[in-house]
Amino acid sequence: MMMRKALILLCSALFLGGCLEQPLKKPPQAEITIEGRRISAVQGSYCWEEVCADAKYSSAFEAGTEIRPVEVSTGTRVKIRFPEEPDHLTVAQWTDEHSSSEVKMKDHAFAVPDKEGLYVYELSARWKEGDASFAFSVEVKE
Repeated sequence: MMMRKALILLCSALFLGGCLEQPLKKPPQAEITIEGRRISAVQGSYCWEEVCADAKYSSAFEAGTEIRPVEVSTGTRVKIRFPEEPDHLTVAQWTDEHSSSEVKMKDHAFAVPDKEGLYVYELSARWKEGDASFAFSVEVKE
């Protein structure tokens, strides 16, 4: 009986130890800063190493409106960084479910429009280990 308990304890320790040593198979999270405040982004679909996960959202616009939009003034700068810089990054601005345009970035940043409204931003990043998308929203007010 004692031998059986010892064997179960040893197997449990080996199993848990093996689980703890596994690296997290998720892409780096986007770090978005607006006027010195770090804001949250919704993780979209991704593939990282051998692991892929689909987002529960039907569109980037839906994902970006999942969290409360950050209120900003016209022309406010948005800075985007990652703990590990992606090899390729694109940003799309959505004004509704069907209308998007590419955002030009300079020095990891871009300015929100001068027109009031709700804007969703979709980040598409690619690294050698895989790719990921993120979304967040801002409400531009004068």
